[in-house]
Amino acid sequence: MTNVPLVSVVTDTSILINLFHTGHLNLLGQLPGFHFVIPDEVISEVTQAEQVSLVEDALSRGVIFRESIADPEELEIFGDLSQILGIGEAACLALAQSRGWIVASDERRVFLREAQSRLGSGRILNTPGLYLLCIRGGLITVEDADAAKATLEQRRFRMVFASFRDLL
Repeated sequence: MTNVPLVSVVTDTSILINLFHTGHLNLLGQLPGFHFVIPDEVISEVTQAEQVSLVEDALSRGVIFRESIADPEELEIFGDLSQILGIGEAACLALAQSRGWIVASDERRVFLREAQSRLGSGRILNTPGLYLLCIRGGLITVEDADAAKATLEQRRFRMVFASFRDLL
């Protein structure tokens, strides 16, 4: 058996919220080859009691892992980004940039421009991309992903395609 290196993905609040709404937070711990981390700053943005409980449970079971900004370079990047982004987005992007990780976020505009500039387009994962990985990894069916899509659209999170089947 060979050890496949894990791809670390630093995950923003927007992704967590979508997974809370669909009941799919556990998928983060099941996706082969991936290791999902949540910065302290993102954890602090989760304030609803039920969602706090879900995050704490996922952390305790190793579904996701807590990470802190500690390195001076990361702190400098975080400080700069905090001037133009929220603290969760700034923390995610600082960690992804300094550690060579992927960033998972559904944020657009300034965040997306900064992420593309600092990381390149191949290191940004959004909710539809995450569901595609889960479908391809055999963790969820297209029908289940489409049901999640419908749930998210009821909560004003729009995806520009009719079905995940269209993306496969």
